Amino acid sequence: MQAKRLLTIALLAFSAGSLQPAAAQVTARVTPLMLQQWQLGQELGRYGLANNDPLALLTAARLQRASGMQPSRARVEGGANAVVEQTDAAGLLAQARVLARDQPELLAMIDSAAAPRRTRGTLIGPQVQPMLMAARDSRPILLSYKPGQKAFFGISSDRLQDVALSIRGPRGEPLCEPAPAPAELLCEWDSADSSEVRAVVTNRSANAVLVTFFHD
Repeated sequence: MQAKRLLTIALLAFSAGSLQPAAAQVTARVTPLMLQQWQLGQELGRYGLANNDPLALLTAARLQRASGMQPSRARVEGGANAVVEQTDAAGLLAQARVLARDQPELLAMIDSAAAPRRTRGTLIGPQVQPMLMAARDSRPILLSYKPGQKAFFGISSDRLQDVALSIRGPRGEPLCEPAPAPAELLCEWDSADSSEVRAVVTNRSANAVLVTFFHD
């Protein structure tokens, strides 16, 4: 029943988007649909790994790639127990291929999904990372940018009213004021000479909160 529910939701997520690869989404920052596709891809990937389901793994990998996002490479200080482990599309497809070795039609679909895609330039899609924050917890996240780069960092949560965000440069100077939206806080700035940036996410509530941060 769970697999059927997840696959049905996945089909809805596919139909809602254009399924263009990250390189084709050059005008987008991070949209609610992109986050939804990534999060559903993660859930379906964990299900597929736990149940040795190659079709679920293939669908999860396609969703992750359709989102145009990738796992964050940012360092969360003291966050070993806070960050939620993520799957990646390449790993899911490799495991799906092993499981589908006796299913030629499914194997062909997996090989097609795993084939290198032609892209223009070296564009890397937005990066994303969920983390579970304990009550009154505060987590610094360390990022690096090229001087002059237009940068952004945002957080999403269903308890956004309990979460605060600040962005500071290497000398502790504030770089931007987070702009609130219905489901996210977003900061955008020109990095100028501030190549090393510290984003601090704070849970102000007395309960644990799941926060997803995303950035370029």
